Amino acid sequence: MTTNENKSTQEYWRLGATIVFSLLILLSFIISQTASFMIYASSKFAEHPSTDEAAFFNSLLSNGDAISMAEIPATIIGILVTFLFITLHKHQSIENYLHLHTIDSKTLFKYLGIMIITIFVLNIVATLAEHPTPQIMLDIYHSAKQPALLWFALIVAAPFFEEILFRGFLFEGLRHSPLGFIGTAIITSALWAGIHLQYGLYEIVIIFFVGLILAYAKVKTGSLYIPIAMHSFMNFAAVVEIELNLG
Repeated sequence: MTTNENKSTQEYWRLGATIVFSLLILLSFIISQTASFMIYASSKFAEHPSTDEAAFFNSLLSNGDAISMAEIPATIIGILVTFLFITLHKHQSIENYLHLHTIDSKTLFKYLGIMIITIFVLNIVATLAEHPTPQIMLDIYHSAKQPALLWFALIVAAPFFEEILFRGFLFEGLRHSPLGFIGTAIITSALWAGIHLQYGLYEIVIIFFVGLILAYAKVKTGSLYIPIAMHSFMNFAAVVEIELNLG
């Protein structure tokens, strides 16, 4: 390993530490998400005490308002914990560690164009395969009494946390290990797809494929803001499509 490679490796947590800290970040997110969901669910159950408690809580798992109230606080906690572990490293700023570098508008529109093409192709594939929109997505959007909050959770909160973790903290730690870019892109995309188990196998495979595109965009542009923007736009397009279908 050359001196420059040694320096590059030292600027990031090593492989073992990256994996452990990433798991802790994800755990903090899950705990915060669960706690927020339970607080919201309990407050709503208090308004309907005569209903079956287990059935009531289970019904909220696909409720748009419940998901929004769980997702947003958990996102804040997850991002703060990520920033904490980067700060503990002391070799880089949060901005440099995650590659939170501003990008010119031409590059941004180029990669948004790539995402538009990707969405178009995936829609054609879904149409040819006669694959319907997952019922859970329709239930979430249909049940949301505060759609603006749901839009914020899906279009802003989720993309920011997921990209900061999977294409940011975890990605950089793995990429500067013997795994290199290809191994890192595959692993992070698979893990990202794996947290979407509420969907079917078809959607999980699509998410993995999109993850590879986002990984390529991150490395090619050197900015995490590009995959964040692409991810956000993808979710925006999905929300608009479902809203139009429901309308």
